[in-house]
Amino acid sequence: MSILNFAAGRPGLNIRPAFHAIVTGAFATWVSVAIGAPEIALSPAQIRALGVATVAATASTGETLTAPAEVSVAPEQLEVISAPLAARVEAVMVAVGDVVSRGRPLVRLNGPQALDLARETQTAEAALTLARQSAQRDRQLLQSGLIAKSRAEASDAALAQAESRARSAQRQQQLQGVQGEQSVQSLSSRSGGVVLEVLAAPGSRVGPGDPLLRLARTDALWLDIRLPAAQAGQVGVGSTVTVAGRTVNAQVTQIGQAVLPGTQSLLVRARVSAGGSSLRLGELVEARVRVASTADGVSVPSRGVWRDAGQTWAFVQTAPGRYRTVHIDVLSDDGSSVATRSLKAGDLVVVQGIAALKSLRAGT
Repeated sequence: MSILNFAAGRPGLNIRPAFHAIVTGAFATWVSVAIGAPEIALSPAQIRALGVATVAATASTGETLTAPAEVSVAPEQLEVISAPLAARVEAVMVAVGDVVSRGRPLVRLNGPQALDLARETQTAEAALTLARQSAQRDRQLLQSGLIAKSRAEASDAALAQAESRARSAQRQQQLQGVQGEQSVQSLSSRSGGVVLEVLAAPGSRVGPGDPLLRLARTDALWLDIRLPAAQAGQVGVGSTVTVAGRTVNAQVTQIGQAVLPGTQSLLVRARVSAGGSSLRLGELVEARVRVASTADGVSVPSRGVWRDAGQTWAFVQTAPGRYRTVHIDVLSDDGSSVATRSLKAGDLVVVQGIAALKSLRAGT
């Protein structure tokens, strides 16, 4: 865009011969200066006409690294509800996203193996009752001298075996989640949480161990941050993390040691300490990682830097009415300010009128 077009687009400016003279004079002045030094020289009237304004760079109190992150939970927060036996799914009482409490029925199964387990337990308990009675009778007969000691010992051994079989049958029934003497069984969560996935459908048949539901407790959330490997060295365990647009606080607990496949990023994990209620599992958010400041780093407004040919630049005022182009080495950019070591505190960076200066710089 030429400088005349730029000026014509500014509200309130009328392109008159006087303005043409200002612009022509500015360009002629720059051409004469550019022969000796890469600077643009403007008069006070030209600065006002072009709307050039500057802001002083300030000492950086800390840098902020911005990166995408996914809300997740620790593995110990996950729970999978599986089918204990081969059965048919009669009903699924929850949907994805539901918050369920501990002990609430989630899935109802109907399978004949539940009855088989119940019968095995009953049989083992009945055999235990008979063995206990037989052992007690033989002890009494032994005290009366009516039977040999070996017979009483055999009865005691049979009682021990019956007790072991009964305990095994009861334990097996408990492990399979079978309650009572019925084929229909309801499965519930041991800890409660949010339903992440429903893997069973009413009417389907499932086998032992088939997953039916996935749940997660949300009282301890994580942020899985994908940070460029070149910046990961600035982050340490304990670094503070916030989330754009949310009142969320987190602390870095783990820094990955291997680059994620297909990327040049490392996984940095942060545990949410406050504001977790505003996050949702699986949600993609913008994480902002606060890192320690550098002694020679400064901060400038993001609107004062611009990019050209893959590099970042800024116009810096070197003297009243004189501006030069400076290459900016960006340490971090949080969207509102840029941290860099290319400038020093107090340098005046152009934040308005950049398009006009770029036009003059290009000689258009």
